[in-house]
Amino acid sequence: MNRFNKIIFVCMGNTCRSPMSATIMHAFIPEILVESRGMVVLFPEPYNPKAVAVASRHNMIMPSNCAMELSGEDFANDTLVLVMSGTMKHKIYDTFTEAINVYTLGEFAGEPEVEVADPYGKGIGEYNKCFEALYRLIEKAAAILKNETEE
Repeated sequence: MNRFNKIIFVCMGNTCRSPMSATIMHAFIPEILVESRGMVVLFPEPYNPKAVAVASRHNMIMPSNCAMELSGEDFANDTLVLVMSGTMKHKIYDTFTEAINVYTLGEFAGEPEVEVADPYGKGIGEYNKCFEALYRLIEKAAAILKNETEE
């Protein structure tokens, strides 16, 4: 029995790192509901075209969703919330009294010192590096989640 039935990835604006992460995790564990959210979403902006392009180069199709802001209703005992940095994790716990099961992606993957930098405003090469960093961490996180299911 898996302890989590849902995974939510969170980045700042929900247009790049968190939707890429959700797409990657869904490829590893399609049986778990995977979503993405942003810390600050002022309007329902589409996902970053560079992030979409990089994901497709890796044969992954990001859903054509719009950015959504994290809310108190997103937290539950069976929901894992993975964020990009320690600062973001602390901000979530400071902002939401309902916050539970919030980890940095690096922390959950067994590399607590690793944070995933935002490539916003940079070239496609930086987006590709970001994707590869996410992929490596999510591969480890997915293995941990699959091992929990088998125990």
